[in-house]
Formats: sequence, structure tokens, C-alpha cells
Amino acid sequence: MVPCSMATNSLPPAAAPQAGDAPRSSPPADTGHGRVFSHSSLYYRLTAFVLKSFAQARSLIFIEEKHIQDSLTWLAGKQKENGCFRSSGKLMNNAIKGGVDDEVTLSAYITIALLEIPLPITHSVVRNALFCLETAAEQGGNHVYTRALLAYAFALAGKEEKRRPLLDSLDKEAVKEDGSIHWQRPGKQQEADLPFYRPRAPSAEVEMTSYVLLAYLTSRLAPSQEDLSIAAQIAKWISKQQNPNGGFSSTQDTVVALQALSRYGVSTYAKSGGASTVTVRSTGDFKSEFQVDHMNRLLLQRVALPEVPGEYSTGVTGEGCVYVQTSLRYNVLPKLGEAPFVLQVHTVPEICDSSKVHRTFGIAINVSYTGKRPVSNMVIVDVKMLSGFIPLKLSLEGHHLIHRTEVSTNHVLLYMEQVSNVTQSFSFTVEQDFFVQSLKPALVKVYDYYETGTCGGRAGGH
Repeated sequence: MVPCSMATNSLPPAAAPQAGDAPRSSPPADTGHGRVFSHSSLYYRLTAFVLKSFAQARSLIFIEEKHIQDSLTWLAGKQKENGCFRSSGKLMNNAIKGGVDDEVTLSAYITIALLEIPLPITHSVVRNALFCLETAAEQGGNHVYTRALLAYAFALAGKEEKRRPLLDSLDKEAVKEDGSIHWQRPGKQQEADLPFYRPRAPSAEVEMTSYVLLAYLTSRLAPSQEDLSIAAQIAKWISKQQNPNGGFSSTQDTVVALQALSRYGVSTYAKSGGASTVTVRSTGDFKSEFQVDHMNRLLLQRVALPEVPGEYSTGVTGEGCVYVQTSLRYNVLPKLGEAPFVLQVHTVPEICDSSKVHRTFGIAINVSYTGKRPVSNMVIVDVKMLSGFIPLKLSLEGHHLIHRTEVSTNHVLLYMEQVSNVTQSFSFTVEQDFFVQSLKPALVKVYDYYETGTCGGRAGGH
């Protein structure tokens, strides 16, 4: 677990001494669009993504054509005379604000989805959308995130004369280090230097870098050797951000990153690839070998290291390219005063002096945002249940601050659309499902959905 995500409050075992789903879209309406939270810009992105996914899946499974046509018609109805799509509400990830034109960014995202269906560039919606993007590109001054989307959109449209200048401008702002290339937001602060800890990049940076990789690998002609060389360095950086479970910071950047890495795999695949042997050794008697060839190249192979801490070395022989990742999980509280969220948790009542309270009690939560942005992105408050306790589902309903609730195993995840510097308070009730002796404290943590390193709280409880 990354260090910051353990900046928590704890539910004390004294509260009981004796003893959902990630945000879902609502069911599709007859209007042909999906719904997620309360921002219409998010409806557009979700609808465009589902439209693309359904259209691409038609060759594999049955998809009702009406759903595809209704969604396309609905999106077309949101297009302005200048070809751009109306933007209202906010970006999904406000960490990329500052130079990002919501309308151009949204229009680029939708255009990419339509071209990936694929719709021809002569289609009226696509043709008008490309006019919007070309106008924005000519005006210049776009944020690196927006330019990354524009470059990929023009690559899909086969507009090399538009794609190449954007890639050249992006190259001037690239971060090139340790044989890898990536892009980051202007003014990014230095990450905390902790032993054995390599911080993964925020969601927005993984996403924009992945779009640049897609732009390099998408053209009417096969990518040049120069583009493949740059792509290899970009793919190296993206791979380093992948977590041990195969994902990245959020679903949004995971989808784009995996698509980009898949495209890179297609562009560099060779049927006659050789075999490699990866050997992991310790300074003692431990030794493990992995055989990688064209037959098992997609198979995940792993081994548990017997001693941690310990010294290990990795060697590779043979031909080909292999990806080796090590994962060490540990918890550490962040330094006081650095967390961008303030979290306070207490039981209701705070003093448990009756047997009834031991079986049923409330959990009250106060949370506020103290970071550098005006407000946070979507926030998740993760409440771990005391062993043997479950939440009363009725008590989780009706909170105007809570937009989605997930009850999963022994966790309650509460989704808040955003948090400001004004303290927001809510509570819910838990009850004892079965008796557990010698209860230990349960943890409560709060973090930014898109910027998972943006998290915090303070120790509390009693």
C-alpha cells in the first residue's frame, strides 16, 4: 500500500468490546446516453466510450443496433455549429485544470471515440468535430493534456500534417530520464523520498502519456524506426507505473494505458521472437528461473521472495524483451501537516456504556480538503468495518453529500463528488453480525479518486 493512503483515522475497538459497486451509471434511458454523477460533460464521455465499445464488440457478440444509433444521435445533438461539443460542469480530473480548455478536451475525447468505432472522417459528426479540433490546434496555447488528445485524434483521422507538429511540440516538453519518456503537468512538486518506495505517477500523467504513445503508433503508414524508438521509451515509463494487479491509478487512465501498451505490442510483435531466461538470486541459497518464449509471452509468472528485507539480483539471458517487476507493500503514516485532507472520525455515542451500544452504534465522519486546488476531485472515504460488524444499508441512503455507496466484504466505500475546505459531515450505523473477541481498531481513510496520492487524515478516535 502506498504510504500516503494510510493517513487514516481509526475506529476504536472500544466501540464494541464484546463483540457496492464502484460508481455505476444509471440504466440507459431512451435518450441514448449514460448517466454518472451530475455533470453533463461526464455523460458525454461515458456515452462516447460505451458507444465505441458496443460498436467494436458487434463482430464478437450481439449488440442491439438501436442502442448504438440512439447514442450517436444523442451525441450529435450536443454538437455546436463550430463542431465542438458543449461542455458544462467540470473535467473528470480537475488536477489537469489550468490551461485545459474543457470544450476542446471533451471534443477531442469524443472525436477519438467516434474514429475508433471506426466512423469515416466523411461522417458529418466526425467532419464537424475535426473542424473544431483543427481550429483549436491552429490557435495554439493548449495544455499538454489537450495536445496529447489532439495528436491522437489527428492520427486516427490520417491528418499527418496536423499530427506531426503536435508531436514535435510535445517532444519539447517531454521529461526524458533513465531511458524513458513521459509528460507531466507544469509545476509538479517533487515526490516524497522514502526507502523502497517509488511513487507512481498521477492518473492524468499516465493518461496523457498514453495518448502520446497512441499518437506515435497510429498512422496510415507503418511507424518509422524513429517513432518506434521514441515509443519504446514511452512504453517503458508507462509500464513502470503499472501496479502489481495490472492496473494503474484509476479506471480512466488504466483503460487508455492498456490500450496504448497493447498497440505498442502489436507494432513491435515478431513471430520469430527468441526465448529468454530470467534468473532471480539471493545472497543466500534462493534461486528461481522464469522461461519466457513466444508460447508463454502473455503468461504472468511470479515468485515470492523468501526474506524481506534481503538482497536479490536479477539476470537475463537469451533473446527478446521481458518485463520484470518487484512489489513490496508496507504501511507508513505521512508526516504531519502534509496531508491535503483532514479526516475526523468518532463513534456515536463516543462512550460505550451499555450492552446495546456494543451491538449497534453510529460512525460520524467529518472531512475537508486543504490542498492547493479550490476543491478536490471525486473523493472516496474508505471505512473498514470492525470484525463482526456490518453497516445498516438504510443508514447509508439519503445522504446528499454521498453520491454512491459500495459495500464490499468488510469495507464501506463512500463516493463524494468533491470536497472543499468547508468541513462536510455525515454518519451511518453499524450493527454486530457475529461476536469477535479482542477486537482491533479499524481504519478509515480518504483519498482522491483520480489522484490516489492525494489523501490524508489524522489519527483519532479513542
